[in-house]
Amino acid sequence: MDGEGNAIGTEEFRCAPGPMGWRYFSDIETTEPEPHHEVVDLTVDAAWRPVRTRINTGAHEITLFAHEDRLAGYLDGRQVEIAWGPGVHLDYLSPAYNAATANRLIGTTEIDVVFLEPFTCEPVVERQRYELTRDETVTTAVGSFVARRWRYTALKTGWTRDLWVAGDVVARYESLFELEWYEPGASGPRLVEPAL
Repeated sequence: MDGEGNAIGTEEFRCAPGPMGWRYFSDIETTEPEPHHEVVDLTVDAAWRPVRTRINTGAHEITLFAHEDRLAGYLDGRQVEIAWGPGVHLDYLSPAYNAATANRLIGTTEIDVVFLEPFTCEPVVERQRYELTRDETVTTAVGSFVARRWRYTALKTGWTRDLWVAGDVVARYESLFELEWYEPGASGPRLVEPAL
């Protein structure tokens, strides 16, 4: 959705533990800023730190690899390097990045983030706050999950919304993402059984 709850596209994803830690791969169809298809591929290590990401929006493509002190790779064929460290997070307009960040955090904190701008993938450094509010059951179109509720705030703009992370899946992100179809596979979070 567009941040105000208006539908602008779909994201079909697959995610699972892998040899490095966890991998998320998705296909996005969106109308913003113009109708296009995107591919998002994110790999994190066992501590949920980004190792590699690739985003292709059709008009733009970025591939980044995390090293100790920098993110390095290519944006539209030109080499890019961005300052990086063990406490820095990565973000893009996909719930994959919120799931990875929430699983790295143990409680409320402010973090430095390399944010990849929607569609252009241009990296910008910003501050974000994740506030852990509580564990609760969240109901979605596919059923209910036991999830951790976080309050996200972009500190530069003050934009803030709640999100619910169930294991490695963002079950809901207020005004941005709604889970409409779900198959847990071998390792995904399970739906809460309804009370009889």
